[in-house]
Amino acid sequence: MKTVVTHEFEDANLAFVRDIFVFVCFTALSFIDVKNLTTDNIVDINGDKWIISKRHKTNIPFQVKLMDVPLQIIDRYKHLQEDKLVFGKMNYWSMCKKLKTVMTACGIEKSISYHCRRHSFATLAFSKGMPIESVSRVLGHTNIVTTQIYAKNTSQKLNADLTMLGDKLNASFKSIK
Repeated sequence: MKTVVTHEFEDANLAFVRDIFVFVCFTALSFIDVKNLTTDNIVDINGDKWIISKRHKTNIPFQVKLMDVPLQIIDRYKHLQEDKLVFGKMNYWSMCKKLKTVMTACGIEKSISYHCRRHSFATLAFSKGMPIESVSRVLGHTNIVTTQIYAKNTSQKLNADLTMLGDKLNASFKSIK
């Protein structure tokens, strides 16, 4: 993903497609939720910007704190805002077609969609220790079993979890002696 984030495009349309792709990586929103995102959905909570809305697909409420990268992307495309739409009007199929061009330009041969960025968000969140309940809420799932599909234990996460367990067990047994 690093090459996608850092690749420079002369074509502003391709840069926009890349930036929406990165936005999805950081927010776990579906394409339709990004497309329908309005300025009214972005609220200030204790000095931080959050997206508060309902998933288009399920009508389930969700909230996502906007980190620096998504905030920069929103700011970069303020000039496109129309009818309160944060990124203006977008067409799914033209964005998907251009996404293939973006991936090819970045040397990525794998077929990638906007939806698989939700998987990336979840996998990254789990690998960094985010609890499944929080990931489930960000993804807007009604059933944690749905979120568990994303919770593939990477060897890195498994190693960290077992090391933490070992450290706690060692500390417990040291206090018994």
